[in-house]
Amino acid sequence: MIMADLLFLSQPALTKRIRVIEDELGIQLLIRNRNGSVFTPEGERLAAKAERVLATIQDAKDEASVSGTGTAGSLRLGFPYSFVRHVLPSILDGFTKLYPDVELRIVTLPSQELIRCTEDGTIDVCFARYNAEDSVLERQLFSEDQALVVYNRPFRLSELPSLPYVDFAMNPGTESALSRWWNEHYDSPQQTKLKVTTSDACVAMVKHGLGYGFLLGGRYIRNENGLYSLPLEYRDGTRLTRKTWVFFRQDSKRNPLINNFLNFVSSLPPDHI
Repeated sequence: MIMADLLFLSQPALTKRIRVIEDELGIQLLIRNRNGSVFTPEGERLAAKAERVLATIQDAKDEASVSGTGTAGSLRLGFPYSFVRHVLPSILDGFTKLYPDVELRIVTLPSQELIRCTEDGTIDVCFARYNAEDSVLERQLFSEDQALVVYNRPFRLSELPSLPYVDFAMNPGTESALSRWWNEHYDSPQQTKLKVTTSDACVAMVKHGLGYGFLLGGRYIRNENGLYSLPLEYRDGTRLTRKTWVFFRQDSKRNPLINNFLNFVSSLPPDHI
C-alpha cells in the first residue's frame, strides 16, 4: 500500500495500470502472491530505466525551481499519521494563503518511511517524531510536546496499574520512553484492554470509558470535552517529552520553494501547532 500512497493512487488503480503496461509491452512485470508482489527480471530492468528517466525529469524541475522565486511550483511533503487531523490543516492553511500558486502533494506514512522517502528524493520535506541521528538529512526542530496520560474522569497516577489501558501504535523511541517512565513508577505491568492503530482511535476509546491512554501532546484533546490529563515526568523530575523534527536534504535549500516552506514552518508560533 505504501507504493500506491506515494503515487497518489488507490491500490486497485495501481494494479490496473501495471496490467495495462504489461499488456502493451507483452511481458510480465510482477509476480503476484498472497504476500504481495515482486519484480520479474524484465520488471527490474524496466523499473531501473524508469527511475533514471524520472530522476532526469525531477532534476529538470528542480533546476527550474531554483531559478525562480519560490512562489509557484510543486512541493512534496510527508507527515506522520498523527499530524493529519491536528497539525496538518493549520500548516497547509497558513502556507497556501501565503503561496496560493504552489501545488502541495501530501504523503502520510510512519516516521521511518518518511525519512527513507526524503533521503531518496521521493519527498522534499518530511516531519518525523524521532531524530534519526544516523540519517544524512538536515533537520530543524519543529516542536517538543509534553507527554500526557488521559482518562475520562479525574484520577491519580497511582491508580494506573489497576485501570484498563488503551494502547496504540507508536514509534520505537516513544515506546521506549514510555516504558522507562512506567518502570520507574510501577512494579506491575499495564492492564492492556485494547490496542488501536491511531491516537484519534485512542482518544475515542478513552472518552467512552474503555481505559486510559498516553498521548504525545495536548493538541489531541484540545477540543475534547470530558477528558482529564496529567503530565508525565521521570523520577528525577525531567519532563517526558517527544520532539518532532523537520527533515530535508542538504541541497534542498538551493530550491527557493523548499526554502520558503522551511522558513514558514520556522516562523510558526508554538500555539499555532
